This record gives sequence, structure tokens and C-alpha cells, in this order.
Amino acid sequence: MNQKILKLENLLRFHTVCRQLHSLCQRRMLAQWRHVFSSAYPAWTAQLYAHSGQTDVLIRAALSQQRLLATKKEERSQKSQLSSRKSKKEVEVWIGMTVEELARAMEKDIPQGDPALLIPRSPVVAIMGHVDHGKTTLLDQLRKTQVAAMEVGGITQHIGAFLVSLPSGEKITFLDTPGHAAFSAMRARGAQVTDIIILVVAADDGVMKQTVESIQHAKDAQVPIVLAINKCDKAEADPEKAKKELLAYDVVCEDYGGDVQAVHVSALTGDNMMALTEATVALAEMLELKADPTGPVEGTVIESFTDKGRGPVTTAIIQRGTLKKGSILVAGKSWAKVRLMFDENGKTINEACPSMPVGIIGWRDLPSAGDEILEVESEARAREVVDWRKYEQEQEKSKEDLKLIEEKRKEHQEAHQKAREKYGTLSWKERSFIKYKEKKQQQPLKLKEKVERDSDVLPIIIKGDVDGSLEAILNIMDTYDASHECELELVHFGVGDISENDVNLAETFNGVIYGFNVNASNVIQQSAAKKGVKIKLHKIIYRLIEDVQEELSSRLPCAVEEHIIGEASILATFSITEGKKKIPVAGCRVQKGQLEKQKKFKLIRNGHVIWKGSLISLKHHKDDISVIKTGMDCGLSLDEEKIEFKVGDGIVCYEEKEVPAKTSWDPGF
Repeated sequence: MNQKILKLENLLRFHTVCRQLHSLCQRRMLAQWRHVFSSAYPAWTAQLYAHSGQTDVLIRAALSQQRLLATKKEERSQKSQLSSRKSKKEVEVWIGMTVEELARAMEKDIPQGDPALLIPRSPVVAIMGHVDHGKTTLLDQLRKTQVAAMEVGGITQHIGAFLVSLPSGEKITFLDTPGHAAFSAMRARGAQVTDIIILVVAADDGVMKQTVESIQHAKDAQVPIVLAINKCDKAEADPEKAKKELLAYDVVCEDYGGDVQAVHVSALTGDNMMALTEATVALAEMLELKADPTGPVEGTVIESFTDKGRGPVTTAIIQRGTLKKGSILVAGKSWAKVRLMFDENGKTINEACPSMPVGIIGWRDLPSAGDEILEVESEARAREVVDWRKYEQEQEKSKEDLKLIEEKRKEHQEAHQKAREKYGTLSWKERSFIKYKEKKQQQPLKLKEKVERDSDVLPIIIKGDVDGSLEAILNIMDTYDASHECELELVHFGVGDISENDVNLAETFNGVIYGFNVNASNVIQQSAAKKGVKIKLHKIIYRLIEDVQEELSSRLPCAVEEHIIGEASILATFSITEGKKKIPVAGCRVQKGQLEKQKKFKLIRNGHVIWKGSLISLKHHKDDISVIKTGMDCGLSLDEEKIEFKVGDGIVCYEEKEVPAKTSWDPGF
């Protein structure tokens, strides 16, 4: 208030001074006008000059006051700007920046739900472990359905998400992650969306390769573990051995002074199932799991596939908000208006709360497993987000393409420079001749050469039932390391049944179509047969990989193997004369098998092969023979006259057979 009064007084004072200044200025002009009459009126002139001095004083005072006010105003402006600069801080942002990184750059806390709105939620639990250690059977005991009996080969083919209601009233969402080596990526994704991991270890088998992988996934995701030692009903079960083996991987059970709960169970008989669920619920209570059921929905795509009648379908875990029919969702580069929701039993539901697994229908395109789901306010906003993400992807691709183009340009320049250096000292005739020879070498391949080159490449097309299974198969293909034998070329891959387009692609590239848990209609199979395209369908993933290995092996040149027919030892050496030539002869006794004159022979000395070739004669008591058997003596001579025999040398009779080659690629099964 005092500052406002002071400001008003300054303005009034300034206004008064300005009025006086204006009046005195007019008087000065009048004085100057009457200056010519000063000689006639000296007294009046003196008074006027006196007034003029007073005027100068007032002018200086007014100007000083004006400067003071202007200076204060400028200082206030500078302070305001400085304050504004202090209140605003520039931060660096970049493409793909996470909320956590932005919050750290702005020195702000991460956006979290209002604590008053948070309510307890069910834990999301992933069951992990090695193949055939009983994970699916254990889950089957919990939800009392025969899932394990329906699965091909006893191996879970893709993630199943289930909500289990316990007798105590608690609910747990379980993720059954595959244990086969092929599904490492899917297990990792399961770990990233879960609160607790139940690690299943067979008491009769102990720690295995996929057990170690599961432990690593849990550590990377910082998810606590509950240990379920399964198959304790077996006579050869040794739970303590399994616990000791886990110590090497920093999984320390409570019995050994650690904090990991260990429960001895039998998934087959159902023993100790309640103890396992109680341990899981107790750990969940310690974690104090909560979520905000209000506001925009957030979740994660667990699995995605295309259904003939319903289109793109996803299995998702809701992590925040409540999903309802009609909600607009964005996931990856796809969006959906929720048309229908269903639970793990296929029953239609109206809403899905945090920690619930839910099937969602209404996607415009198929999102990828692992994509984050976000709810937006309108379809227009969803399209805008998807378009932006697609634009970003195109920009990244353009950058990569430009990089490749630049690399090719540099290669071309270097090649051009080398060519100039190569031809620099040659005459035009010499240059023309060399270019002619190079051009001739670049002529189209002959049919035989083309067939040979095609046999060194296996183009494949892969179709899978769901996104996760397809991802696992592609990850195995990435381990291919035998390109020096036969190049493996992935032409196309996708989710869904085999289509006419797949057949056309396979025909164009002379490739093979592999389908995993998908169908090929009679029309498609007839079309493929007509075009000479192989379609191979499988329901077990490692059978599909074995089939790829066999196809690769079939494209390799046959290997030549030697099959031994008989062996003999040289007991004496002599020579015979035929015309003017002396021919060395070896007196031999057959030790094993038989010697056949028409087959190939080797001469062995001190364990080394010193000659390979054919016989020109094989005799028994001066009679020419074609075959001589074990225990019989014979004389033989070689088609190489310069070779000398020595007593103690060995003679081996053998034949060469072509056998199919086998690829050296080992996918790790």
C-alpha cells in the first residue's frame, strides 16, 4: 500500500513540474522576443534574466526527476526479466525420451496417481522355469482346468494370462510363460509386467539352462522370487540339492539365511498348493501393491493374434484406470475403439480393472506383444498419435537409408579411384581389352550355374498364430551362423493363416513356407502344389526348426564317405618283368574282409596314406582273380610304378559313397 502511495505522489510531482516547465519555456521565448528592446527597458530586462535563472534551475530539477523515474522503471523491468528468467529453465528433450528422463531433466517428481485414489490391487505373478519342470501342471492345479493336456508336446506355446480366485478370497493374475529355449524373449516380457515370479525347479532335475535365464530375467526386472520346488513326490527328489545349486545364482532361501521363500510342492498330486499361494499372497502384502482405478487406462499387450471372425485380438494386463467398452486405446502404431472384452474363459465382460487380464477386440491393426497401451480422449487424437509414431519410424528409416546410400557412394568413389589408378598407365587399347574381359565375366549366369547358386540359398516365409510365437521363431533364426554353407534368407513373416500372397512370394523367390499353429486351406495347398511351392505346417516349435535344418542340409552338396571293404598286410616284396618294364609286386595276406580288384585301394605306411588309386593286377597262385577273402594270400601290383612296397605296409580296399550333408547350424535345442 505504501509503495502505491509513493508511486502516486511521484506522478503528481512530475505533473506539476512539467506544467511549470511549460510555462517558463513560454516566458523564455517572450524574453528572447523582447531582447531587442532591452536597451530601452534595462530594469525589466534584469528582472527577466533573474526569472531566466530560476527557470534553468527548475528545468534541471524536472529533468533530474524524470531521469530518476525512468531509471527506477528500467530497474523494475530488468528485475522482472531477471525474475522471469530465473523462474523459467531450458531443458533438453529428444526423440524417445521417457517420462522419468523428462522429470529428471526438469528436476520434478514423476507423475503419479493421487495417493487418495490408490486402492489395493491383485498381484500379477509369472510362473517361470525350465522346460518340463511342471509349470503348466502347477498352474492347472491352481485354476482347476486341463490346460496341460491340451498343449502339444506338453510345452506352453505362448503366454496365457489367467485370473485365479483363491478360497481365501484373494485374486492372483498368473502368466504362464513358456519354458522352452525358443521362448526366452517371451519370458523376459512376462518378467517386465509382473510383480512376483514363482520360479519352478524340479527336485529331481535341479537347476537347468532355462532356470538360470529365468533368474536373470527376474533380476533385470527387479522382481522378487518365490521358489516352488516341484516333483517332490518322486522317489529320486532332492529339494536340498536344488536349493544349494541356486546359491551359485544368488537365490538364497530362508533355510540358508536368505529372503527367498521356498515351498516343496507336487503339481501332479496338488500337495502344498495352498502353502505356495499363501507365500505369494504374503509377499504381495509386503509389497503393498496399489493402483489408481480412475483416469486414463494404462496397460501392456501380453499377446496379439488375428482371429478370422473377430479381426486383430490382444491379450492385455491393465495397470491403471478401468477399461470399458467404447474406450479409445493406442498401442505401438495401432489404435482401437474397444468393441468387445472377454476374460480367459472367453466370457464377455463389461470392464477390466487394474491387474486384470483381458482380451480386447476392436483394433484397427495388430499391435506387437510388449507394446504399452494408453487411453486417449478421441479417435482423432488416436489417429494423430499413430500417424506421428509412423512418421517417426519413417524418419528413422530415412536416416538409415541415407546412411546406407552415403556408404555406397563412398564405396563407389573408392572403386572409381582404384579403377583410375589401375588404368592410369595403360594405353586405350589395353584399357579396352581389360574392360571387355571384365564385362564378359559379368554376363548372365548359365542355367547350370544359376541352379548351383540357387542351391546355396534357402528363402523362407514364416507365418505364426500369435505375435509372441512368431517373435520366438525369428529370434531362433537370428542365431543362424552357417551362411558359409547355405544362406538363410527371410523373405516375409507375419501373423495369420497362409495366404495366396505367401504362395506367390514363395514362387517368386523359390522359397519354402513354414507355418506354426496356422492353417492352409485346400485352395491354397492346391495353388502351392501347382506352382511347386512347399508348405510345411507344424504345431511344435522345435519340430519346425528341425524341418528348417533338414531343408538347409538338403541344399548342401553331398559329402563323400569311405567305406572299408577289406584290409591286408604286405609280407614280401618282389618284382616281375613285363616286356622291358619291371613291375613291383606285393605279396599280401588278407586280414579283414576281402579285396575286390574293381574297387579303390590305399597304401598305408606308419599310419600315413602314401598312395591312393587302383590295381592293375590281383593274383592268387598265378591265377588272375577279382576277389580274395580273409586269410588268403595274393600278389598285387599298383597303377603307379614308382611306388615301392615295404614289408609291414598295409593295403586297404575301400569304396566311396555319397551321403547327404548336414548343416552345422545348432540352434541350441
